[in-house]
Amino acid sequence: MTSCSDGTLILLAPPEDQQEAAAPLRAADPGLAIVPVADRGALERAVRAHPRARLLSVCSPVIVPARVLAVLPGPAYNLHPGPPAYPGLFPAVFALYEGATTFGATLHEMAAAVDAGAIVATSEIDIPPDMDRLGLETLSRRLVTHLLRQCAPALARVDAPLPSLGVPWRKPTRRQADFEALCRLPEDVDAAEFQRRLRAVGEGPRHALRLPRFGRWFRLDSTQADTPVVRGGRVAR
Repeated sequence: MTSCSDGTLILLAPPEDQQEAAAPLRAADPGLAIVPVADRGALERAVRAHPRARLLSVCSPVIVPARVLAVLPGPAYNLHPGPPAYPGLFPAVFALYEGATTFGATLHEMAAAVDAGAIVATSEIDIPPDMDRLGLETLSRRLVTHLLRQCAPALARVDAPLPSLGVPWRKPTRRQADFEALCRLPEDVDAAEFQRRLRAVGEGPRHALRLPRFGRWFRLDSTQADTPVVRGGRVAR
């Protein structure tokens, strides 16, 4: 890959996050041309229009196709909640379930495989012992914002790749199926394991712990009338 050269950065982020994500980049280089996109279709159109641009994804659920990465002249970067110890989906969930004492955010090069590219920056903090999933995901979002501000000058220099830290990803890379398996309680679950999973999974309208009985699955009812939905560390409503 050669270096980027047209002074453009394609910013892949959810619509509600684009203004906040663009702000530190504009502060680092007021002349930087930022093209905001939120979905795969818009991304592919932007890459066709700006084939020499740098791509930066911030808290986006979009998986960038390998064919798009192959077109770009330099490394593309992904910034998201979750440290290198917890690659893949739901990093906060698995960190809490495994009793991790630290958590953070990661900036890394994109690769064809999820969370497999070279790591260029991290930010980590201690997890308070009483913190639940909602609290940790909200906190991790603030870490993303902090790391973006810290790395914005380097990211805005679109003709220069960021140096790798040489930090490895830990396996396995978690998938949706791993989260769903954690939500399915074994029939003989004890109180300690139930509380461990409840802290990690949390309660919400789109997910819940489930227990098998009499050939059927019973879903845990939320104790809160209006449990918030969290997406990428943000409360969605």
